[in-house]
Amino acid sequence: MEDQNFINFKKTRDLGAMISDTIKFLSVEWKPFLGTILKISIIPIIIAICAVIYFAMISTDFILDLSQFNEDSIFDELNSSQILVPLLIYILSYIVAYSLMTVSSLAYIKSYIANKGFVNFDEVQKTTKDKFWSYIGLFILVAIIVGFGMLFCILPGIYFAVVLSLSICLVIFKNKGALDSISDSFGFIKGHWWETFGILLVIQILIGLIGFFAGLPASIYQGADMTTILQGQDPTEMLNSFQDPIYLVLMGFSYLINFILYLVSVIVIVFVYYDIKEQKNPTSEMINEIGVY
Repeated sequence: MEDQNFINFKKTRDLGAMISDTIKFLSVEWKPFLGTILKISIIPIIIAICAVIYFAMISTDFILDLSQFNEDSIFDELNSSQILVPLLIYILSYIVAYSLMTVSSLAYIKSYIANKGFVNFDEVQKTTKDKFWSYIGLFILVAIIVGFGMLFCILPGIYFAVVLSLSICLVIFKNKGALDSISDSFGFIKGHWWETFGILLVIQILIGLIGFFAGLPASIYQGADMTTILQGQDPTEMLNSFQDPIYLVLMGFSYLINFILYLVSVIVIVFVYYDIKEQKNPTSEMINEIGVY
């Protein structure tokens, strides 16, 4: 049995079709899709958002301490752990949150494809559990490779980032390990680098624009707050505006929107993966659709 609204991922698409099918997929599946992701990832997401708010508050305190220090006593009075520990918590919580969201969203799509539009939550949960640490290993290796490429020149870093953007699909859909996924990504994307780069660039620009508008309320509120503070001519009060409860709530909301927007890029990456896969080797499902056996 197949859901009549089922979207076949296993077909070739141009950029326009990928965008329209992403919108169609989300319009039909947004409730179970987002519900499943949040059911698995909501606690790490909340921790990550709280961590960034806490880091913003601690950073403000640290800068205020720096502004009041005396050269002879700076190293005695300032404790580096005051800023380093919250920074570490912030980074680790974001890695865990994004990792769970990435793996669970791909696991959802895998179940969606396998069951022709019907998703088995137990399958999604099991795949997420089985592949979580593989993704963490993949994330670390990709970060090292892309970072290494960026050190020498920006272009190698961009090249590696595009190639390895599809490696997670190999982990989930082909059940490969982190190292095999990285090595196979280079052969998989061969001949399709530029189209992949173009699609990902356009999608990231669109997501960035939406994310910018989502962050506007916090920016506008902070701008108005700073204007009021500057009239009092007290520079330290300007830093205190970063600890304003209303600003922090608005900032947390914008980060939550960015988490949700990230799922759009994951869906598009899956469309790119199957687009390349179908160009290289059409599946039997596609052949059956046109009546050829």
